[in-house]
Amino acid sequence: MTDRPLYLRIADEIAGDIRSGRLAAGQPAPSTRAIVRDWNVAMATATKVIGALRASGLVETIPGSGTIVRRRNESAAVTTRRARLTQREIVEAGVRIADADGLPFVTMRRVAGSLGVSTMALYRHVPNKQDLTLRMTDSVFAGVRLPDIPLAAWRPRLDAAAHLFWAVFSRHPWAAEVLSISRPQLIPSVLPLAEWSLSTLRAMGFGTHDMLCAHINLFAHVRGMALARLAEAQAEKDTGMSADDWMRHHDRSLRQQAGSAGHPGLGHVIREPFDFDLDTVFEYGLQRLLDGIDARRRALEHR
Repeated sequence: MTDRPLYLRIADEIAGDIRSGRLAAGQPAPSTRAIVRDWNVAMATATKVIGALRASGLVETIPGSGTIVRRRNESAAVTTRRARLTQREIVEAGVRIADADGLPFVTMRRVAGSLGVSTMALYRHVPNKQDLTLRMTDSVFAGVRLPDIPLAAWRPRLDAAAHLFWAVFSRHPWAAEVLSISRPQLIPSVLPLAEWSLSTLRAMGFGTHDMLCAHINLFAHVRGMALARLAEAQAEKDTGMSADDWMRHHDRSLRQQAGSAGHPGLGHVIREPFDFDLDTVFEYGLQRLLDGIDARRRALEHR
């Protein structure tokens, strides 16, 4: 047993509490922060503990409620569903895992375990993980509704498209990892957003080169900021510190380095207060991109 990874040994302890009834069905499971505190482990280890418990079917994550001990009567219901497993169930299970733990934790085995079926049962509905992640992305964009904005109102239309992407990425950060800039996928629920943007740019009088450059840069900005948010969320899990906590912890060394000769710009911004809010940074970048598109539009009009 000593060779068993630490996170699995901790998971075994919590599993024992669940099976003995000390942690009753429907009660909150130990949070990652509680595991860090009680077992004196890193946040990354605590995250693996919850993942192992979820994969074994002992806990489940309920949106708005956190991770709870799975109700015992659900196992029978899951067994009953095996014969009528649907692609939609598989996709929804993948989304739940990705939302809770991140895209790397979405494996065919993990999804099957969460549904109480064999891994092979999934392959009757989805051929591989890549297909599953594309279907997951399609599902989270399926509820997006484009606003009623006239085609001539180019700036509100491009602004709206960017914010729709940003809203989905904020709820499902992993989706930014799936969508590619250089190798765009034909995902049904994402296509209307791309068409909305490209049609708007064409109506502005842009040729193909300007249309594609503007469209790609706008999408790259949204996706890049979403990936930055995803990385920050992972860093907070790993360290237990928010970005503000990290800055306070490193404030002294940062000031010393920035205050040295040859760094007047860095020294200035380190001394000045700055609220590192990614929504604010995203909005600033988006509006400057739209300013640039407007400048290009006016330049073409005066040719």
